Amino acid sequence: MFFWNRKPNLSPLGVALGDLLTVLAPTTIKGRIKGNALIADHEHYTVTIEVVPPSVKESENGPIKAVVKVTTELPESAREMFRGRESSMTAALNVFTALGALYKDGESVQIGSRLTIYEVEDAWEGLHLPLLASTTICGAEAILGAVRRTLSEDEPKGGVSLWTEKDMAHMESYFSRLCLCSSGGLGFTAEFGLKDGPGSAMLGDNKTALFQLLANQPHPELGGGLFCLLQLPQQIREKDRLQKICLQLNAMEMAAHDLPPHFGAWCPGRAGTNIAYAMFLPNSLYSASGIAVNTGFWAFNRAQWANAMLASLGV
Repeated sequence: MFFWNRKPNLSPLGVALGDLLTVLAPTTIKGRIKGNALIADHEHYTVTIEVVPPSVKESENGPIKAVVKVTTELPESAREMFRGRESSMTAALNVFTALGALYKDGESVQIGSRLTIYEVEDAWEGLHLPLLASTTICGAEAILGAVRRTLSEDEPKGGVSLWTEKDMAHMESYFSRLCLCSSGGLGFTAEFGLKDGPGSAMLGDNKTALFQLLANQPHPELGGGLFCLLQLPQQIREKDRLQKICLQLNAMEMAAHDLPPHFGAWCPGRAGTNIAYAMFLPNSLYSASGIAVNTGFWAFNRAQWANAMLASLGV
């Protein structure tokens, strides 16, 4: 048997990495399959899309089929910024997130995203593939490019979002059956009750999380799209502790567990003393099946998970 002639498995654990390879073919990114991973070579860095088995197959949401991890090792020039300052630097730079987070893996800082796929799901072509493709193409560049623009004092890109007032109104009509919410112009706001009881995030208590979609805040590197922000109500007034908890949460999000899709980043919230999860969907994802509605469900489940994690950390 000639093992060196063995063809690569294009669908490890049933995840069609071959489809992603096809999407990348017309771009300048050079992709190849290696084991259970797709290696995507950009000019200055490499993105690895690896399919791994779940830590525990059975879950409250049904059996887990596989977990897809998207990671980017930073260029050496960028790595120097983080040495000895991992928590403060990642907290500061994760505000530029689009589809991934700066997180600490062992002794190094990388950019990472994660997708947990369940056996009952039928969302590969309409949602999962576009999400993974966009992350592979521009997830790392969103952060690295935004940092370059900031350091060089270049103007942010700007641009008009494909999401409109009609999309925000659709979100309100959908989620009004599930929670307190409202829409207006290019924005949508919802309050998610946390498991310890009712209340209002706007009043500054620990009972609800605040979720917002904003189509009027372009990304400095990617331009127009949809900014998604989940803010937790817990207050952490020690800046160093707040930054370290954000770093912990971003690392925990990469685990092969029963968790909502992780295509954003934990960072300090707008109050400066709370924790938030930010995500930006570029216009290229506008046609992805139900992606705005999905971000709402992901945010609700993430709020419950983070609420429990913060309680375990004594927050």
